[in-house]
Amino acid sequence: MNILSLGTYPIATPIHGGQRRVSNLGRYYKANNTSFRYASVYMPGTYGGSAVTADDIPYASPGGMFSDIPFIDDLGSGVFAAQNEAPLNHFRKIVEDFEPDVIQLDQPFMWPLVDKLQQLGDLSSVTLVYSSHNHEAPLKRSILEAAGVTSDKVKRATSLIEAVERDAVDAADLIVAVSQTEADYYRALGCGAPVLTIRNGTDRPGRSRRPYEGGELPPGEYLVFVGSAYPPNVTGFTNFVLSESLYGLPPTKQLAVCGGAADGIFGSQEYLPHASSYGDRVHFFSRPSDPELHWIQERSKGTILPISSGGGSNLKTAEALCGGKWVIATPVALRSFEDFEKEKGVLVARTPKQFRDAMLDVLHGPQLELTKKQLEKRHTLYWDNLLERSGLIAAIKKAASPMTGKVKA
Repeated sequence: MNILSLGTYPIATPIHGGQRRVSNLGRYYKANNTSFRYASVYMPGTYGGSAVTADDIPYASPGGMFSDIPFIDDLGSGVFAAQNEAPLNHFRKIVEDFEPDVIQLDQPFMWPLVDKLQQLGDLSSVTLVYSSHNHEAPLKRSILEAAGVTSDKVKRATSLIEAVERDAVDAADLIVAVSQTEADYYRALGCGAPVLTIRNGTDRPGRSRRPYEGGELPPGEYLVFVGSAYPPNVTGFTNFVLSESLYGLPPTKQLAVCGGAADGIFGSQEYLPHASSYGDRVHFFSRPSDPELHWIQERSKGTILPISSGGGSNLKTAEALCGGKWVIATPVALRSFEDFEKEKGVLVARTPKQFRDAMLDVLHGPQLELTKKQLEKRHTLYWDNLLERSGLIAAIKKAASPMTGKVKA
């Protein structure tokens, strides 16, 4: 069976959550004797060099609303690929060479390309799997509104996303959702395809390496926050951590802020005016490598997940739980991980005050000790464990079975 996945970012060097999900799905397919290939339209200002492959092609705006409205390059990617000769021929050549039995549409944005390829007859008898990462329209709405985009432009963008996602859902032979919330939404649309829920997981930790300035962190006495530059990560931190101020923390390094979100947090109105004092309590690692991040996490006392918006299923939640340390999380951060809410070492905070109080309790309290059984439950969230239990390949074959010859043995 040949599976061709289409998306809006390369996965050769997976860093953010979407890349890691697709990369691990590909690894799962290959481990189960299934051929997997991935191709994307990517943002040239964000990716380049070894992060892209010959199957990835750079984006150029199709114009119109895609040039007028920020943060919708992903939405424009499928239109760009479907309407322009060079990218269209690029993807047609991949389909011709690979002869996919299955198209896996990761997020809805490349649907216009899939629709065009179907119209051209390039995807006859091919099974379509819509692999959702979020219910995209509400998430995009919150990002655009937070950026101050005018209401008419927000409406235009979100209406088009709703339409694209609905078309992908209607055309799919199988829908893969990341949480029960998304699964319920797709079923409520009246889709005829079965819906399989596979929440996000995390990679097993590899080697660790002390980062430059790692010595600033007192072993076992600090909390870690990890987040990409994705706007909800910055907003969640400022809302749940900084809004209550950090002056209640001792003037020693109590927080390690890691990832692309570090720059946005440092430059925020909630942090920057207090930078000279907060700097005694917070250390920023804006571009840690995976080994450096593992070093920071394994020496911490716990992880904070101050996520206040967004959909889907957070990979950082799985990572924090698998780490076997204290986890302080909002209900949003625990979406699709609700079965861990009452587990030992998991503290759920619904308000900024509750979040701050939970941080103080952990920082001034004992180290977490878990039983073997409690750790084993957390470790079910490693990607290899999670996907082997998912039944995904069997679900794809079952979805294809009504149409003879769709999937090769």
